[in-house]
Amino acid sequence: MSLLSRSLLPALLLCASLAAAAEPSLPGDPLRGRDLLSEKRCTQCHSVWSHGGSLGPDISTAVAGKSLLDLVGDFWNHTPRMIDAMIGRGYLWPTLNRREMGDLLSYLYYLRLFDEPGDATRGEIAYSHLRCVTCHSLAGQGGALGGPLDRFSEYPSAMELGQAMWNAGPKMQRAQIGRLKAISIFSGGEMSDIQAYLRSRGKPADRRVRLLPLPDPARGVAVFRAKRCNACHRPGSGGAPDLRAAALNLTVAEISGTLWNHSYTMSEWMRARAIPFPRFSGTEMADLIAYLYFMGFVSEEGDANRGALMFRERGCARCHEGSKAPVSNLAESDAVKDPIAMSSAMWNHAPEMHKLMAAEGVAWPQFDPGDMEDLVAHLRRAASAQQHRQP
Repeated sequence: MSLLSRSLLPALLLCASLAAAAEPSLPGDPLRGRDLLSEKRCTQCHSVWSHGGSLGPDISTAVAGKSLLDLVGDFWNHTPRMIDAMIGRGYLWPTLNRREMGDLLSYLYYLRLFDEPGDATRGEIAYSHLRCVTCHSLAGQGGALGGPLDRFSEYPSAMELGQAMWNAGPKMQRAQIGRLKAISIFSGGEMSDIQAYLRSRGKPADRRVRLLPLPDPARGVAVFRAKRCNACHRPGSGGAPDLRAAALNLTVAEISGTLWNHSYTMSEWMRARAIPFPRFSGTEMADLIAYLYFMGFVSEEGDANRGALMFRERGCARCHEGSKAPVSNLAESDAVKDPIAMSSAMWNHAPEMHKLMAAEGVAWPQFDPGDMEDLVAHLRRAASAQQHRQP
């Protein structure tokens, strides 16, 4: 396992008590999920950040930006090939109970939280077109209004830079407006690229690399509340963006850049509502960003009508619907109330299902992004109707 992977894994430990409806809890422990990846011999075929097997795709790339149920759908789509490959090599199919499935899915999602290294050449271009040099100096060259940026060259991550920019945001934006300059807007991975440029050109006090404590999404929930982010970013708040959608499939640096891009508008909103502009210290910004990233993991409610149509068109109803279903009536299963339990059941019974479907000449159904949300919504509705019909 790479140094990067070992250093980041402690950040993935989460508190399991995030129970508020608007702040759903992660369904598992990513650190246990990391261990399971080796225990279940997944790394014999799959790599993580290019470390591991080469038979299957690199997991850290394959899972990028996918919600919980989209990951479940991906597992299902590739199951026949995995079964055939494992049989061909004499491997046993690994079973996963509910907790193990939750741990593994949580780890796979969190693999993409952290940034890949920025590019110093692109960072120099971004530094120029965002006019950072107008107010800031680096290695003794540039403006003096905003102070030197050399101290940030001690950090491998853009997180400290992003937090400092946020804290100084109102002052920086007033200065830009006062000089009739457009407020700088970041796109893509520019924050990470600029950090790489600062590291390549800056003159820090010494050459030590300063590693910040790793971000903790559980602490991020507390920051979210303490800084009163939930005063605007909640259902029915009237205009504040959906943070789950805004953070989906973005890295730390990209979320940090997005926060900066909207900070001027946010400060105006907060001033109108007499909410103090929040400032961050220590790991607060990193923890908050980790939490915002985590929000995208929990799938949104699907469309039960589309799910019902899919259940029949994909052939699921043939074996899993009605009192005379040859396998099991999914509407009577407790697993449909819990996507993780359902995923565990699907995974564990996959070899038997693969054999049965091959014998019957039934094609293995495939799920596109969003399909599993619709299917789960249908099964939940069917389970509720079944429960109400019982005496």
